[in-house]
Amino acid sequence: MASVIRSVEQRTGSPTRWNGRVFEEQNPDYLGTAHADGSMTVNRAKVIEPVKLAYTAGRPLTSQENYRARDAAATVTHEAVHLSGHFGDQSVPGAHQSHDDPARALEEGQAENWTHRNVDNVIADVGLDKAAPGVLSEPTFNAYPAYTQASANLNRELAARTGQTSDQVGNQLIGTERTQRWNVAADMVIDQRLSGLMPESHRDTVRAQVAAPLRDEFAALPAVSADPNLTSAQKATLSADAADRGLASMDQEVGRIEQHYHNQYQQLAAQQQQVGPQQTAQQQAGPQQQAGQQTAGQGAQGGNAAVSPDVAKLRAMMNGGQAPAAGAVNPTAGQADGARPNRGGQTPGQQVTRPQAGPKQPTGPERG
Repeated sequence: MASVIRSVEQRTGSPTRWNGRVFEEQNPDYLGTAHADGSMTVNRAKVIEPVKLAYTAGRPLTSQENYRARDAAATVTHEAVHLSGHFGDQSVPGAHQSHDDPARALEEGQAENWTHRNVDNVIADVGLDKAAPGVLSEPTFNAYPAYTQASANLNRELAARTGQTSDQVGNQLIGTERTQRWNVAADMVIDQRLSGLMPESHRDTVRAQVAAPLRDEFAALPAVSADPNLTSAQKATLSADAADRGLASMDQEVGRIEQHYHNQYQQLAAQQQQVGPQQTAQQQAGPQQQAGQQTAGQGAQGGNAAVSPDVAKLRAMMNGGQAPAAGAVNPTAGQADGARPNRGGQTPGQQVTRPQAGPKQPTGPERG
């Protein structure tokens, strides 16, 4: 367990909050859980025993045994990714909830997507491939088809818009406090599309508007995940569609905001041609400097000072779209990222991960 956690810590680049303690998972519906206090619980029969057999069998494992050992490694990897993330301060202005529906979908999706992309490397880091080479030939069970593809599409498209790789985007989001992940995703696009155009004092307002379409689409995914009438393939399709809709709406919003600033600059340029030299000199400071002077103390710092006419105009243009109200309490030790609940459903109020694959190897779309 420690070796997997350290491997994930090194590969994500995010310091783990693991407290060095691993306990046996008492809930038979879970294969493991990453807890808010930094501890981890794992199912002895479904996680410990398959890996133990891989190291001690003294013979080649069967395909089923290899599959179970790989799935056990994926479970611990997934939980280690949860422990690489930090909750953050929900009282900071502009922060989002760390355990609401969109946050849960993003957290589980990023953890599972990272696991699928990196579990072979983690297996090599801990030497499991030397003990049981067959684990590398088995597929990785997709425990969260309703979340995984949405996060994969989000990472890929943010990378395409910002000149990064999808793995770089994923590691950045995992290493960002949960309360700020949507803001960081929005900032990636803002910095690429609106740099030099948007006054920095507008960032909080613009960021909330850019992130809103993504949050809205991810908010619907927990219901998709819990729907017993949907197959894994259908959930994966709906997951991908949700992310694509959110990204398309985000692009439209950024384009509208970008056009707003272009129009504003054009209006100022036209006014400069109509006024005298003294007024022209005053206006040459440009909208960024004027907005910055008018909104000193605003933006990320919040405060009670009056909102500048420029910011008020922008907010009116956007028809709201502010970030969720801050002030919620921080997560308690009772909140957890549960690992791999059985297909029977999810525990209300608990953030669960990687539902059990069952005693037999799943077939078709269930295997991811």
